[in-house]
Amino acid sequence: MGLKKWIVALVAVSLALFLLQEVFDPTREIPDPYYRSLGHGQNVTSESELRQILPLLDCTYREDFFDCSEMAAFIEWYLEGYNVDTVIVTGIHDQPHNVSIGGFEYANNSGDHAWVVANLAGRRILVEPTLARIVPEALEQYYSPNGMYDDIYDVVRSSRSAGEYDWWTVVEIDSPVPFPTPVRLPQASEIAKDLFDLINQERAKRGLEPLKYNDEIADIARAHRHSSARSGAGAGTEPGDLLRDCGVYYFDTSVEYVLSMPGPIYDYEEFLKMVSETWSSEESKNQIPTSDFDETGIGVAVDSDGDIQLTRIAIRRIHCGYRGAPCCEEQGYYPWCYKPCECNRGVCK
Repeated sequence: MGLKKWIVALVAVSLALFLLQEVFDPTREIPDPYYRSLGHGQNVTSESELRQILPLLDCTYREDFFDCSEMAAFIEWYLEGYNVDTVIVTGIHDQPHNVSIGGFEYANNSGDHAWVVANLAGRRILVEPTLARIVPEALEQYYSPNGMYDDIYDVVRSSRSAGEYDWWTVVEIDSPVPFPTPVRLPQASEIAKDLFDLINQERAKRGLEPLKYNDEIADIARAHRHSSARSGAGAGTEPGDLLRDCGVYYFDTSVEYVLSMPGPIYDYEEFLKMVSETWSSEESKNQIPTSDFDETGIGVAVDSDGDIQLTRIAIRRIHCGYRGAPCCEEQGYYPWCYKPCECNRGVCK
């Protein structure tokens, strides 16, 4: 065979191999374009910010249709859309028991698994794709990687099939994400006022007079809750002692309701309703009748994990007997003041 024929044959074989590779290239099944911006310029730089953009995938798992591999590929695509550096990881998940943390249950599992690792400020953060939740550090030990892939093209080439990761056959890639995503909460003071309105609506249903909102008590409750959320101290302080320590004496009865709601929040109205119903349930268990209280203040603090810490303090207001006020008088009794004050020339001091 002459040199010319050899060259022609070599070109023909090369072309055939190229066409064969193109035909059987599994990445051909990946939508093009694939990655796109979702964050509108938002830069996620910390774990708390990452927690606030993750969608809610709880109860969406379907074996061999939208399971851990498809969900991992989806989460990687979603976070890359927010400019988060992520990789898809395959390996073994061997967790011997269920663990409930932060309102989510991390289920026991033993076998092959896929998950996502986000790289933020030099930190590796594991994301469990079946929940779209950050894996608590205590549970990271149950994840044993054996493969790490930079992007969808890398993992599809490795598996030689897109079928294991084709989440786009379940979720329209060009449509808005169909899963609940965290809502941006209003200012703490606005959350408090919205809860206050719901509380009075519930009181009206029970034929009770509406409460008055007390900004001074709200400030005390907010500072106390913020301090308790950060340090864990002061949780056992009686509300009456807390108010007096802050210079509030114009009450004779007080009660405190404390609540911690795991974040992020996906439905603001549902969140308000849940808090209101929880507090209404606690009111029914209180030994002091709800009708005895006439003023309240609500403190709201959001911690670094996006969890919402709430404190509500209610009082029955009095118009005598507190520091600087006239001594209380009642027929058959000597004039008196509420502790820690005493009558001094008709004034509580």
